[in-house]
Amino acid sequence: MTDSDPEWRAPVEAPTPVTPVPFGKPWSIWAWGALLSTAGLALAISPDAALHLLKSPVEPTSLPWVRFCGLLLLAYAMGYHVAGWTGQRTYMRASVVLRVLSLVVIGAFVLLDWLPKAWLAVGLADFAGAVWTTLELRWRPKPKTA
Repeated sequence: MTDSDPEWRAPVEAPTPVTPVPFGKPWSIWAWGALLSTAGLALAISPDAALHLLKSPVEPTSLPWVRFCGLLLLAYAMGYHVAGWTGQRTYMRASVVLRVLSLVVIGAFVLLDWLPKAWLAVGLADFAGAVWTTLELRWRPKPKTA
């Protein structure tokens, strides 16, 4: 165990972004984080209604697990909010890969009849967000280092 430093104090102001975004906030990351937060809240609070939209009814005994997945989705969304707030380009680039792959995986699940076709809308929205983030990362040049 390490000794704590008595001179250390928490910062008073928010930290400077790791990689500043010169043209404002990375809106694609913020939007995707908001969408994930909304979906997570919907699954945690009202899973029947949320899953009805995706034509995915579940048995009442499965609802606690769906609610738990909603909470996990909220935790995942927090990563997007933090990346948007701090300008973490590495996280944003990694999210592009994961979000493109989600369309591939969801498409495969639909082809195998493991998911209803309505889930393709989720994969397509994810893919569109990945394209948007890619364009934003190209549009927002990295800051020059001295």
